[in-house]
Amino acid sequence: MEPVILDKFSVKIAANEVIRYLENGKRASSGQIKRFQGVLDLSLDRAGVLVRPRGIYVIAPGKSLPGSSLFRELERMAFCVCTIGPALEKEVKRLMDRDQLLEAVILDAAGSVAAEAVASHIDGIFKEQAAAEGLKTSCRASPGYGDWDVGEQKSLFALLPAGRIGVELSPSCMMIPRKSISFAVHIDRNPVRLRSENSCENCDLDICPFRITDR
Repeated sequence: MEPVILDKFSVKIAANEVIRYLENGKRASSGQIKRFQGVLDLSLDRAGVLVRPRGIYVIAPGKSLPGSSLFRELERMAFCVCTIGPALEKEVKRLMDRDQLLEAVILDAAGSVAAEAVASHIDGIFKEQAAAEGLKTSCRASPGYGDWDVGEQKSLFALLPAGRIGVELSPSCMMIPRKSISFAVHIDRNPVRLRSENSCENCDLDICPFRITDR
């Protein structure tokens, strides 16, 4: 049950995903984005330099999560914390302090897309490892979404020494740096559904820019 650190990989920050994030989060209209295409391109280049993907994970029984009963009956889980590092967040603050609000908003969106790309990359590793054993993985579940209380971030951080990749937990269970993601997946021949099929509709996080409102 020794934690594994991943830090020798890169991720692609897709421009269309950044645009979707901005549009769905009501940060900008499609017309505004087209008018500021140059700023978008510059922000993507800047993000590519600032993003430092890192992750730490452990494969363990669900009952290994301290003080939690949510996954107790599941024999094999992957628990993970990953991040893009603090550099992009610091640059966003610098831009905000200089009143370069457009640049700051687009760069922040690029950071959110990058963080999701890091989590997806590591999730893909779990899928590959499981497939090599004839197994499958569930969809990702994260503290604060669905039935998994955000307070169980403390349990996850008790299991994983996330400080080794530069991620800390605030008293309110928010991760620092902010562009970090924690999650778990179930590994089994028939993995359980860790969140509902219609998780966007059932999730109570109103500010999520990836919320799907039209079906």
